[in-house]
Amino acid sequence: MTDAPADLAGALRLDPPAGHPLLDLPSAISPHLAELEGGILDWADRDALLDGPSARDKLARTRLGELIARSYPTIAPARIPAVTGWFTWAFVIDDCHEQPSGDYDAAAARTMDILAGAPGLAGATPLEAQLSEVWHRLSAGMSTSWRHRFALHMAHFLVAFKYEAFNRRHRQVPDLGWYRQFRRSSGGITPSLDLIEVATGQEVPALLHEFEETRLMFNRAADVVVWVNDIVSLRKELAAGEVSNGVLVLARERDLDLQTAVDETYVLIGGQLAEFHQAEAEAETLLGHWRGLEPAAVDAVRTFADGLRSWMRGNLDWSAHSDRYQVTDGIRLATVN
Repeated sequence: MTDAPADLAGALRLDPPAGHPLLDLPSAISPHLAELEGGILDWADRDALLDGPSARDKLARTRLGELIARSYPTIAPARIPAVTGWFTWAFVIDDCHEQPSGDYDAAAARTMDILAGAPGLAGATPLEAQLSEVWHRLSAGMSTSWRHRFALHMAHFLVAFKYEAFNRRHRQVPDLGWYRQFRRSSGGITPSLDLIEVATGQEVPALLHEFEETRLMFNRAADVVVWVNDIVSLRKELAAGEVSNGVLVLARERDLDLQTAVDETYVLIGGQLAEFHQAEAEAETLLGHWRGLEPAAVDAVRTFADGLRSWMRGNLDWSAHSDRYQVTDGIRLATVN
């Protein structure tokens, strides 16, 4: 099932059911909420990224500062300008690429040139100029390994727009097996999770980050975030004709009505959370048996796991307050990038 009348979509129950393990995750928020909200609008205003007052009002109602405050509740004040800059760029670029035209490959290539430090990018747009400055701030003090990992995740995020546009153009709901892995890239969540290490100032050593347990924690946290987003954005995406949505994927794959597909998506998310917790327990065992591992490295992994939990719960809490998933108004943040 891929289509639903507006009255049916409006009647859907989209909140997690009582007793869902998502609700057991701790909820926290940074004391720097006002500074974070202001930082988002400061970036947009300074670099003239938005189309006008209506777009600025829409960005304000998105409450991106609250998303950052809930997802990085221990963010260091010195890191606020860099992190707010990246989120401003990411949400505006996402809005640009939802539009029906554009050379996705060329835009992705130019963005990757910025992350590679290519000098003098000819004809840089305001968004590209802003990203160049943001990347300089984000990467300051981070290792080469972290920079490469973040750039790889950014590449995945940017190339995903091309395939979402194809599905939208052809009204093609993806297959579940493909979508499970693709969604992790298309949501922009993987570079967002990399920013945990920027926000906290504690970088996970490259070798530890590549261990199976750490990678599984990372992937399952990313999955939880994007599948929750698919649920809370369902009404809006049905109205907009979007087809790359996990609820619609499950409805098509298992021949379910929309409400049952929502319920089944929460079951799937519960399984992802269980795998996260299992991987975390196995990581703790690994750390306990690793001779010669520095205490700072152990603490960084534990801080990272806390950050992943904050993202899973913070994203859920933010989605209840943000207009991003509640309002279909036809207003674009920007029509060019």
